Amino acid sequence: MAETPRIYFLNQAEQTLEWFLRGPSKARAEELGWEIRVNDTGGPIERERWAEIIADADALLTTWGSPKVDDELLAHNESLQIIGHVGGSVAPYIADEVFDRGVRVTTANTFMARSCAEQCIMLMLMGIRRAHLKLKLGTRSEPMNWGKDWEIRAPEHCVIGIWGFGDIAGWVLSMLRPMEPREVIVASGHLSAEDAAEKGMRKVEFDELFAQADVIFTLAGMTVENTGRVGPEQLASIKDGAVLINIGRAPLIQPEALVEELRKGRFTGIFDVFEKEPLPEDHPLNELPNVILSPHFAGTGRDAHYLAAMLDEIDRCRRGEPLRYEVFGSRARQMTDMDAVRAAQRATRQ
Repeated sequence: MAETPRIYFLNQAEQTLEWFLRGPSKARAEELGWEIRVNDTGGPIERERWAEIIADADALLTTWGSPKVDDELLAHNESLQIIGHVGGSVAPYIADEVFDRGVRVTTANTFMARSCAEQCIMLMLMGIRRAHLKLKLGTRSEPMNWGKDWEIRAPEHCVIGIWGFGDIAGWVLSMLRPMEPREVIVASGHLSAEDAAEKGMRKVEFDELFAQADVIFTLAGMTVENTGRVGPEQLASIKDGAVLINIGRAPLIQPEALVEELRKGRFTGIFDVFEKEPLPEDHPLNELPNVILSPHFAGTGRDAHYLAAMLDEIDRCRRGEPLRYEVFGSRARQMTDMDAVRAAQRATRQ
């Protein structure tokens, strides 16, 4: 790679550029003295044109809305060495053949995952302390509910269940440790029982997790295989008084079954993600007293650092140093891919 790498940011909107190329990321770009070539046309660029633009690229930066990098997009390029994803999952943006080319792929996912984990812990505490029934939040909620509440619990009295064990779950586990939960159980297809035990968890079967946990985090990758995996059977097995938290993706849980079970008032549902966003005002979730809803912002908080981290990865690649956030093909295929999920959903409706 050249001393001054040719870097292209595949942004499809100026707002995306403004959101990520600011603060520490802008300062890091200036410090490195690199020019980042961007889409400043005011609108999206067609794939064929992108293929021409990036013909001499040494490094690419992708983000939400970027065209998928595959052999077609790289038809004119023979110099690409690294792709830094300014976001979370790389699955919708990096095709398998890119890994076959020997191109390194790295992502700012750990930064977003840490913010998501912080939201998980906040929502967990709100749930077990029944904040939705007790607190007044500015002018947006009911008056405070005074008096003793015999159902408020502390973390050390709870079994915490985690479905999936990726970056978010790793951060959640580290944040839980000082709270000394009674037990942490995990259901994961790629984490062995031995590895779980080394991390201080007990591995259980998928169905067991929902029946045994007092707090359930659904943090599995949003793949076609995981779509709707939480259905009537799992929801019915949830303990009375438990807390179900989904900041992963809405299609992990079957929506009709979820609403039906929540209407029974047996447990609290906390959601940062929804089938349709923004959530329609007439959606049944808006009418339930046993829910806490947040507007899909769990990952927000460190966005201004994403691009800086990816520039540092490009610098490490240029210097021949190990990458800190590299993703290999096997891991990429386990990450959330909403494009594939939506395509599968459309196919089943036809």
